[in-house]
Amino acid sequence: MNITFDPSLDEVDLFTTPRGSFDDRCDQNHHREHRHQPHHTRIIDSDHPALLGSLTPPIDCPPTKILNFSPGPTNLPPAVESAIQSRCFPAMEEKRLGSMALSHRSPEFECILKRTLAVTRQVMEIPPEYEILFTQGGGHGQFAAIPMNLCPTGSESATYVVNGTWSNRAVEEAKKYCRPHVISAMEEDGRCTSFPSLERIQSEIDPNSAFLYVCSNETVNGLELHRLLPRLACGVPLVVDASSDFTSKPIAWRESNIGVLFACASKNIGHPGVTMVVVRKDLLGRANPFTPGVFNYQTNIMADNVWNTIPTFNVDVVGIVMEWIMENGGVHSMERTSIAKSNLMYDMIGDSNGFYGTPVKAESGYRSRMNVPFCVAGGDDRLTDLFLVECWERGIVGLRTVTPFSKSIYLRASLYHGVAYEEVVVLTNFMKEFAAKHTAVEQDSAVVEQQAGVVTPTDSPLFRPAPASPLIQQALYGMDLCLSNSRDLDQINKLSSSPDTVNDPSLTWPKNLKVNQYSRVTDMFAPPPTNLGPAPPALR
Repeated sequence: MNITFDPSLDEVDLFTTPRGSFDDRCDQNHHREHRHQPHHTRIIDSDHPALLGSLTPPIDCPPTKILNFSPGPTNLPPAVESAIQSRCFPAMEEKRLGSMALSHRSPEFECILKRTLAVTRQVMEIPPEYEILFTQGGGHGQFAAIPMNLCPTGSESATYVVNGTWSNRAVEEAKKYCRPHVISAMEEDGRCTSFPSLERIQSEIDPNSAFLYVCSNETVNGLELHRLLPRLACGVPLVVDASSDFTSKPIAWRESNIGVLFACASKNIGHPGVTMVVVRKDLLGRANPFTPGVFNYQTNIMADNVWNTIPTFNVDVVGIVMEWIMENGGVHSMERTSIAKSNLMYDMIGDSNGFYGTPVKAESGYRSRMNVPFCVAGGDDRLTDLFLVECWERGIVGLRTVTPFSKSIYLRASLYHGVAYEEVVVLTNFMKEFAAKHTAVEQDSAVVEQQAGVVTPTDSPLFRPAPASPLIQQALYGMDLCLSNSRDLDQINKLSSSPDTVNDPSLTWPKNLKVNQYSRVTDMFAPPPTNLGPAPPALR
């Protein structure tokens, strides 16, 4: 293998890829055009991968591990990932099948399912009057399943506390299956930075509601209920969307009169594809007769969780995560770690003299420990883009990902179990460095401009991103892929999930096809450093 060297480049431009390869050419061009420009005049392409939500940093980024702050799906702790590899993907000589290949009604998977249910109940201290289900359809599926299971005629009232994006979405879905009564914390400008007081909820709830719905952590808005509401005087059962904070703190099941709690796996408890539902037994048997079997709680409980083909691998992973939590001090230890990680972020933002901001005030008591929203220099587009690019070049990703919502000035650092305390230290140290550098630059520029009697226009080309280069197509043709004509490109476009209203279907290609001039091929897994232990004897 040849090593190319260009004396005009830094030591970071030494590549161990064949001369003339796509990665070689594009990474060298990237260094020439961008890394040697002064940071205050650097022009960022509008189709730079960091600005498109790429989670794959350049091949020469310094750390050996990508630091992933994505809002989910995201990493699991390294010890969990190691256990998944050894337990779920056995070596040939072990002569056993991993959970991905097991029939959902086999005795081997029955052992996995029972173990996962037992350890989940133990870790989260779930009382015996509750059943645990593993369902599919994600949070959106439960937005429909909750009213379908608790409102038998569809004419029942249900009270929804709207304190952010996901609770608002839940209301819109519930309108098909019940009559939602809304207690909203949304402000006139559409923001949500607090939670309705207990007194307000007590006074505004419809006492005839089938349930009271809350989202305990709003990932987009950065709002979290660190403790759930106490039992209300009217006795209405509480329904909780705990998708992004489940296992990060203890839950008072009886004291909060919880009727149903659900959590998507892909934040803190596993991989996407399974949703855990915990339902109190006395609420079973109320489903609307039109409720599909896959969403009917009683149907699935009576079938011992295997009414249909359960996602066997995903259930196994949830069990491994729960074992890891138990071995690392339990849910109370997880809460202490979450507090420490989020305090690092909020303290750094508070000490930045306004360079960074966050929308939720500390005195509200509702700042999320899971998702910390922050803006750079008041939402300055140029500095925000530069911040994202420099993070990406350091292997720090996931602070702005592609969402179905409008673009916000706020980035988000998501601090789930897969993010170690030390990784938050790396992020906050970079943020301090970035703030110090650019605060000094702005001050120096202001002095020079004042002395010269000129003001640089805010829309100067010097500070604006370069015009977008042709996205995807140009890069594909330059990669020696067999795309010699438009017919070949049309074949790939068929893989797009874009609706007809999207002009450029490449924008929603599967992620492994989102290719541009900065792309590279990576391994799916880097070998994690630790191991949770051998596979359970029943699987050998």
